[in-house]
Amino acid sequence: MEPIARNIIQTLRARGLVSQRDLVDGSSVLFMGRQRNRFFVFKQLHGSSFFIKQAHEGEPGTVQSVTLEAQIYQAIARTSAFRHLQSVMPQPLHFDPDSATMTLALIKDAEDLGARARRMGHNSLEHIVQMGRIAAQYHGVPQTAIDALDVEFTVRPHWIFRLEETPSPLTSLRGRSPASAAFIDAIRANPELKATLKWCRDHWVANTLIHGDFKLENFLIESTDSDQKLRLIDWERADLGDPAWDVGCGLGAFVIHYTMQQDPDALDTALPEMRAFWAAYSAASERHDAAFLDKCIAMMAARLLVAGYEYCFAQDSLPDMSQTLMQIARRMTTREGQRIVCAGLAAPCMQAAS
Repeated sequence: MEPIARNIIQTLRARGLVSQRDLVDGSSVLFMGRQRNRFFVFKQLHGSSFFIKQAHEGEPGTVQSVTLEAQIYQAIARTSAFRHLQSVMPQPLHFDPDSATMTLALIKDAEDLGARARRMGHNSLEHIVQMGRIAAQYHGVPQTAIDALDVEFTVRPHWIFRLEETPSPLTSLRGRSPASAAFIDAIRANPELKATLKWCRDHWVANTLIHGDFKLENFLIESTDSDQKLRLIDWERADLGDPAWDVGCGLGAFVIHYTMQQDPDALDTALPEMRAFWAAYSAASERHDAAFLDKCIAMMAARLLVAGYEYCFAQDSLPDMSQTLMQIARRMTTREGQRIVCAGLAAPCMQAAS
């Protein structure tokens, strides 16, 4: 299917999601965008509205990732063991495997938590607590229920932990830009970072459903929702994996936010929000011991490196943001850095990854 507005609208009509009257009454609008995938938003003033994601044939892996995301939404929507998660995930309406096009109910007038935090200058305590509880919810789903989803997970650690493996993602990662190559080379040249990444890889346990890209920008809130209920979107990178990766990404999200705000003390500024997130997660999860938190902190350092790499896209030289995130990650590999985080989280850590 060609990614043009006419065909998107024809598809919506063919599926009975919109009518001819909807299209001619003057209250509908179609937006289009492109990142790794193509995005379409069909919005009506009075009727139902839709978010459409279509894989881009020129981007490797997008057909597989969009297909996986659609399979997860559809499986969870029909599985009673996941009923408690349906309210925090997008509502699937249709998936066309031939064109890898997924249609979801649009979460109207929504704002992601990253944008909200930049607008407000900080993260809402209520939202932070919800983030922790949501992660604990899907991490707590039994293995038997995950197996029953009948989704083909890759069961593979994030690329940041596979730099030294064969086959290696190095060629692809270094080929993105000169800055990307320099950043990857800097990681591999640092003994402390390499040791932390190896420790995480050696201790990776694939035993639960993980989101894989747990960050502020993937949480949406409807502006008209008086309950301020969050939705967790973009499950393209979901997998059967280690829950410490999601928690580490959650902890790192607050550091990344304040680094983006050019706060020279981003880690220290983020600690109260990190503490609220960990307290909410650990209170709702069976995983709250020192060894698990130790792994989460190591995973957080790895997440900061991933974020630093992402800022290198299409850059000739290393951006300041990337360098700052790498410096914080290096700090996290030291005893001092780990003690600061443990004290800030008001929780004991074993510091086994140092």
